[in-house]
Amino acid sequence: MAKLAAHPSGLHTAKERERALRWLAGLAEVDRERILADAFAACAATTSHSEPAAAAPTPYFALLAAIRHFGFDTLRRRGYRAAGPEQFAAFERVRESRAKNLVRERPSPLRAKVLLRWAMVKELHGQGLGFRLISRYFSQQLRIPVSPSYLRKMWQAYNQDAANSQDMP
Repeated sequence: MAKLAAHPSGLHTAKERERALRWLAGLAEVDRERILADAFAACAATTSHSEPAAAAPTPYFALLAAIRHFGFDTLRRRGYRAAGPEQFAAFERVRESRAKNLVRERPSPLRAKVLLRWAMVKELHGQGLGFRLISRYFSQQLRIPVSPSYLRKMWQAYNQDAANSQDMP
C-alpha cells in the first residue's frame, strides 16, 4: 500500500476534501461567510511582497484549512479531534486508573446480585461446571442475566484477592 503524501490542508484524501466541501455547502449562510472570510484573509496575509509567490497557499488550500479550523473534522463539532495513536498511548495509564476508580466508586447492581449468590458460583464451579453453564443457570433459573465472561472476570478477581490475603501473615 502506497504511503499518502501530507496534504497542505490537513485533509489527506480526495474523499475527505469532498466531504469537507459538501459540509460547507450544508452550513448556514452566516457560517459560510465566516469561513470564506477566514480563507481569503489567510490568502491575503501570506501573500506579501517580501515572500515568494510559491509560499502563499492557493485559495483552495486556504479554504480547506479554514473549514478544518471551523470544526469540520472534530467530534460532533465540539472542537476536539479524535486522538491519534500517540495521544492514545500517552493516556493509557489515565484510562486504567479511571476504570479502577469506576469499579471502586459505584458497584453495579448486577455485581451485587451475583455476589449475593457467590457461594453458589463457587460450589458449581467446584463441581466442574464451566462458566457458560453457570451463566445459563443464572439466566434461566434465577433470572439474573450474567455473561460467562463476566463470571470468569469476577472469579479471577476474587481468587486473586483470596490468594493475596492468604499470603499475608
